[in-house]
Amino acid sequence: MSKKAAATLSANLVAVKGTAAPAPDMPGRAAPSAAAVPAISVPMPSSPAPGPAELGETGGQPLNFRVPEAFRREFKVFAATHGLKLNELLRLSFEAYRDHRRR
Repeated sequence: MSKKAAATLSANLVAVKGTAAPAPDMPGRAAPSAAAVPAISVPMPSSPAPGPAELGETGGQPLNFRVPEAFRREFKVFAATHGLKLNELLRLSFEAYRDHRRR
């Protein structure tokens, strides 16, 4: 069997780590404006959310559904800002909604 020769690469096809740049015709990313993400006030719990071990859960089942991109971004930013994991924020939100509906 004969071994194939390696393809020759031109110098502009290989980027050196730390020196890569986007193509000149590539549109830039726009920073999200403050008007794009409305401010909401949500009361924070007085104690941190219990983790899976405290709830008696060692695993979990996936919960997959689609949401609008703006909601997804706001949800993730809110969770990160308040030191919550996404599933913790979802659980806290559901518990607050469920408790509100029982009244």
